[in-house]
Parts: sequence; structure tokens; C-alpha cells
Amino acid sequence: VGNGLKDFIHIDDFDKETILKILDRAIEVKTLLKSGDRTFRPFEGKTMSMIFAKPSMRTRVSFETGFSLLGGHAIYLGPNDIQMGKREETRDVARVLSRYNDIIMARVFSHQDILDLAKYASV
Repeated sequence: VGNGLKDFIHIDDFDKETILKILDRAIEVKTLLKSGDRTFRPFEGKTMSMIFAKPSMRTRVSFETGFSLLGGHAIYLGPNDIQMGKREETRDVARVLSRYNDIIMARVFSHQDILDLAKYASV
């Protein structure tokens, strides 16, 4: 969005003007999609891994649907697929997913997991 950050970790990382621009753009895109126009596909050919250590039906459906409507493909990774910090180290998860995906989103229990994903991911 012009602030030089590659990761959206916390809303406080952005100034008020940037947040308002993001929200205004979201309203524009939502209006376009609700009109039935499916030509805006900024994520065409892109993939997003969705890490759900803490499952949520609403979060999964909204991310998967939104990413699909914008041209992308979302991959769901549930608690049994990735066990960060137990079966696989977070830095390894970040590095592997970065090789194959354009975006990583995560719904986890520990904020430190988010920070580690951001630190070790290249996307």
C-alpha cells in the first residue's frame, strides 16, 4: 500500500490514512463483485496457503471465497496438516510455503507464530 511493509501483522503497523485507503478500496471491490462483474482478477494465477491452527468456519469461507472471486486459488491447511512448533518448525513451514505460494495467511493461537512466519517467509 506504499508503506514498504510486505506483511499485514497488526493494524497499528499502518497509519490512519493508509487504513482508510484500504477500506475505501475494499468497498470499491466489494461493490464491483456484488454487481456481478467478475473481470477484476488481481490474483489470477496466484496461490494462497491458509494455515488454520485455530479453525474458524467464517474465516476460512471468507478468505477462500474472496480469493477465488479475485482469481486466485486458496489451499486450506488445518491443524492436522501443519503442527507448527510440534511436528514442524515455524521457520520451515514459512520457507516451504514461500516456495510454492504467493501469499500465506494464518489463524493461529500464538502471536509469536505470526511474527515467525513473517520473519522467515519471503512472501
